[in-house]
Amino acid sequence: MVEEPDLSTPEDALPPGTPAAEAAFRAVGGPFTQYRRTVHILERRDAECLVRQHISYRLSVPVWGWFLTPLANRELRRPRSDGQPFWAPAERLDPRSGQVLGVLCLLGVVAGYLGTLLSQTITFAFDEFDAGLATQGNTLTAVRVGVLLALALVALADRRGRRPVLLFAAVAGCLVATATAASTGVWTYGASQAVSRSLATAMLVLLVVIAAEEVPAGARAYAVSVLTLSAGLGSGMVVWLLPLADLGLRAWRILFLAPLLALPLVLFCARRLPESRRFAPQPAETPPSGHPGDAERRRRRAKRMFLLGCGALGVSLFAAPASQFLNEFLRSQRSFSAGNISVFQLSINTPAAIGVLIGGRFSDVRGRRRIGALGLAAGAAFTVFRYVADGWPMWMWGVLAGIFGAASVPIMGAFGGELFGTSKRAGSNGVITTMGVIGSVIGLQIVGRFTDAGGEFGHVFAMIAGAPLVVALLILFVFPETAWRELEDLNPEDLKPADRAARPPPG
Repeated sequence: MVEEPDLSTPEDALPPGTPAAEAAFRAVGGPFTQYRRTVHILERRDAECLVRQHISYRLSVPVWGWFLTPLANRELRRPRSDGQPFWAPAERLDPRSGQVLGVLCLLGVVAGYLGTLLSQTITFAFDEFDAGLATQGNTLTAVRVGVLLALALVALADRRGRRPVLLFAAVAGCLVATATAASTGVWTYGASQAVSRSLATAMLVLLVVIAAEEVPAGARAYAVSVLTLSAGLGSGMVVWLLPLADLGLRAWRILFLAPLLALPLVLFCARRLPESRRFAPQPAETPPSGHPGDAERRRRRAKRMFLLGCGALGVSLFAAPASQFLNEFLRSQRSFSAGNISVFQLSINTPAAIGVLIGGRFSDVRGRRRIGALGLAAGAAFTVFRYVADGWPMWMWGVLAGIFGAASVPIMGAFGGELFGTSKRAGSNGVITTMGVIGSVIGLQIVGRFTDAGGEFGHVFAMIAGAPLVVALLILFVFPETAWRELEDLNPEDLKPADRAARPPPG
């Protein structure tokens, strides 16, 4: 905490009986809407004094105060001079960025729930519809075509603003997801989920974009990590409710009614979420087409788009089927009930929060590339072991796969938010997400067809594990390092004309 003297001392704000303050301080920065520390001399002893201090503060982070306040209390009682605590971003947030990040995390919970419903319920829904594993694979593939709607929405956010598009996607996603509860067959289930998941995808893309534009340079990967944890909390809520599917053949529909309860939360967020501070519909500082630097900008953007697109394709080719077919694998090849599946999912996904925090925090401090490459390579290897093993080793490999694989998530998200200019940031991330969907379609088809023909899950996952390993090598040797660099340094087109000459070229 960095403080400065505060000469105005509201004595009526102090506890009754407290001596007059000898010194008062207020915060310089930090995610506080109000902060004041007063020091009172209780007794003087020669060169020593017995003092008492009183700290009053209010965090700017909405709703999450129940979790953050005890951590903040501990730090304020034992102030440090060697940087931020391990649970905080490497660079201090200001009041606005703290509020925005807190609101984005609330919307991340909603997006995580909407985006997980399909993968967790499809095996139970298709039991009711009497559809086989191949139909599951085809439906999962067809649903991903809905990413085109997400692509259109995020591209619209570059022209109309991030906030209105994000809030529209949240409200519409909840309503369409609820409509899935009335599905009459495979087609209506798949069609409603295609729309709902595309809206959830648009939400996740815009959450990362807004976070990248709002938080300081040394906190971007951290912001993506807490957004990932929030989405994971939403996903976990689906898993918590999954045992309800054991109540009857049609009981899976209960899980699709819960999004109605999220609509008041979206309204709460709408009242507290400002437009991104870097957004401008038509940035005046962007040179017009034909400018001498225009070709260089297009070349740089194309290179970055290719790298991130290949990365998203390779990771999703492996990660999507590894996630989507896990319930089917546990149910059909390990004879798990819905309750046992829920316990297994919670057991391996809850520790993944450790990987998300480590990946986000350490990549902000020590750089993105080494941690991202290690997380992808180790996560892929442990996932293969999870599908090969049985008994307690399957649980162990599942925990390790979750921790290491999760460490790469905030890093890949940070790259997407950092490597494109403001006027193209949302649209570019939409294209990258589309490439990820293409990769997931390829992976789902490979795994679905292979296993439907009698193949083992472990064998096919070992075969496609090369994709994330190649991405790990690209991150390690080809991707630019972006930690602690301002967005304007990485994207000179966002600079005002007078400032361009003073900035170094982007890496």
